Amino acid sequence: MDVPKEFLFVDESGDPGVAGNPVYLLVGLHLAEPALDQVRRHITAFRYHHEVVREFKVQRWADKLSPQSRHLLEFLADLTDAGQITTTANWLRKDVYRRGGGPHLAGPGQTWRFRHYQLRRLLERHIDRRVWSEELDLVIDRWRMTPELRKNLEDYLRGNYKLRPSIATITLVDSVYADPIQVVDIYGRLARRIVEGRAAAGEVALGKRLMDLTEVTGGLY
Repeated sequence: MDVPKEFLFVDESGDPGVAGNPVYLLVGLHLAEPALDQVRRHITAFRYHHEVVREFKVQRWADKLSPQSRHLLEFLADLTDAGQITTTANWLRKDVYRRGGGPHLAGPGQTWRFRHYQLRRLLERHIDRRVWSEELDLVIDRWRMTPELRKNLEDYLRGNYKLRPSIATITLVDSVYADPIQVVDIYGRLARRIVEGRAAAGEVALGKRLMDLTEVTGGLY
């Protein structure tokens, strides 16, 4: 019996360095190929009916619970309720995280250590919520990486015995041509409004349906 392909789409929100927004978020949306087919059909219809051609993140409706974002997200919430999508989100407040024993490297070229570690933390929490098969493709919104850093990330994740079965493929994509990554970006915007206390009651309720959102208060490499 063939094992269906699975995909875990990951996007970050915020700057992994000391500068920038004090809140850093990582969101991972996990689904198998049959559910991905449903999501593709939904996004195709959504783009047609709302005349959305460009990336979701450049649309004015993307930063609030608008009729467009509600149309996009409520279908995904239904799939989540049905167990076809599982989404895990970790967030941290940088000052709290440092006080909690979590190092945050600020030097140029060093933030990759923090980012790789937070990705590992996200995956470790996620696999406790939904075990994946040996056909998992981890799809990450493209971060600037040298070939050496990409190999470091692959070795770092595949060498972690908590993440079994081992991830079959690690793919870096540009969100311009990857609609599911654009969807995860919308999740991240909603999660940010929730943790920063800017979300309305309806947004908080929708966020609870869409994702399991947890604060990371510390951790050592």
